[in-house]
Amino acid sequence: MTHSRCNNLAEHFISLATARPGAPALRTDDADITYGQLDALSNQVAHRLVGAGLRRGSVLAIFHDKSAWAYAGMLAALKLGSPYVNLDSNSPPHRLQKILDRCGPTAVWTSQDFGQRLDDVALPAGTACIAYDEANTQAAVRRCPDDPPPGLDRIHGNTPAYIMFTSGSTGFPKGATMTHANVLNFVIWARDTFDITYEDVLTGANPPYFDNSVFDVYGSLFNGAMLAPLTEEIVRQPMQLVRAATAAGCTIWFSVPSLLVYVLRMRALTAESLPALRAMSFGGEGFPKAQLRTLYGLLGHRVRLVNVYGPTECTCICSSYDVSPADLVPDELLPLGHIAPNFDYVILDGNNNATPTGEVGELCLIGPNVGKGYWRDPQRTAGSFVQNPLNDAYPETVYRTGDLVRLNPQTGHIHFCGRKDNQIKHMGYRIELEEIEAALGSLDAVDECAVIYHRPDERPGRIVAFAVAPTAAPDDLLDTLREKLPTYMIPNELQIESVLPKNRNGKVNRLALKEQRKQQGVAV
Repeated sequence: MTHSRCNNLAEHFISLATARPGAPALRTDDADITYGQLDALSNQVAHRLVGAGLRRGSVLAIFHDKSAWAYAGMLAALKLGSPYVNLDSNSPPHRLQKILDRCGPTAVWTSQDFGQRLDDVALPAGTACIAYDEANTQAAVRRCPDDPPPGLDRIHGNTPAYIMFTSGSTGFPKGATMTHANVLNFVIWARDTFDITYEDVLTGANPPYFDNSVFDVYGSLFNGAMLAPLTEEIVRQPMQLVRAATAAGCTIWFSVPSLLVYVLRMRALTAESLPALRAMSFGGEGFPKAQLRTLYGLLGHRVRLVNVYGPTECTCICSSYDVSPADLVPDELLPLGHIAPNFDYVILDGNNNATPTGEVGELCLIGPNVGKGYWRDPQRTAGSFVQNPLNDAYPETVYRTGDLVRLNPQTGHIHFCGRKDNQIKHMGYRIELEEIEAALGSLDAVDECAVIYHRPDERPGRIVAFAVAPTAAPDDLLDTLREKLPTYMIPNELQIESVLPKNRNGKVNRLALKEQRKQQGVAV
């Protein structure tokens, strides 16, 4: 599949819709929405938003319910050169307030139900709030022209496409800003890596405000494939999730491992499930080996299983690795694989020098998929998007991921070793908590696990592990761990849980585990 050269995402989508207007773009419960219909609707929405004051460079905030109207809002923003930000309707009001204050949207595009979340926050003065499921709004949109809005030729590669807010260590969300050029590179990577064609159907299981949704939307709608949006209610129910993805004919799946672990634990996935599926991708956290072996046993004979990695600040994904039977035995986490084309990287030590091959250092990413920084946040941008310390010849920005990795000289694969901010010093040893999680997660009895570190008062710190392991006793698991880890890395305590708390993105919520310890009267 080839595409004509386009200077921005809007032109790219229009070219696909013009070439195949009758091809299905969105598969909803009601009906399939074609590329031609979605293109026309997004043009009409764009004209409506212009009437509300949206201009090139101003921000559109979207409470996204995975309806055709919500996706049309995203496309309309791209056609106007206005970055969009998808908001979490269940986010606490104080966090929503911080995000709205930071991005200062000119307009909010929302459903009536989600729009009620704005009752508890203060919008910037003059911000238009438009409920797209109101009859008068839809009537007004239908009266708008269905031709593209003017100014497409002024949208260039460096124009911001979207803002994705992530958690910040200071408690203030960071708005990672991606450009049209960043995302166009990503579209090509997704197409080439997963051999995406017009016949493919991608699961839209990830929340729109979560970075993984970038693959769902841009891997499908910008490669001529179809997106099957799966609502939050469906995703929460494993049986319904698998049935819905099967009914939609999904061929490519992408989610966090925790969702797949939950689906497996509920026995919602069988060898006969998802008959059209040809690739299942996962990323964002480690995949427990026992559950990975189960998944491979069910689908590995006919479905390509792909581990992906990438920070939000670098357009979702920057590496991939195809799982093989050999990966099911070792205790360590799956490799991150080879760095994606059009990316480069350096691995730096604590003194900003290149680490010798095979030694652990911080992964720093370079290339056209590295974003522009954090929206209206120059201080934190300057801390993470820095000049390459190994290059004194010309300006070259690298993104400091904070991820500790090593390069395997034999395979050329990058291996994740932990986080700079999750490295502890315990009994005089420097320890990556992820290494303990990888060993614990490799045990057959463990479905999920997490490890935290705390120091009660001024006493020595303790390593505390949590595991979902219905058939195992804590002492038995710790005894088995002693065969895999040195003594100083064995958890001081292991708690068996029926379920581990998850954050809104579906990942294990370690902060909630620490809060749980506090409520038990244990200082963290």
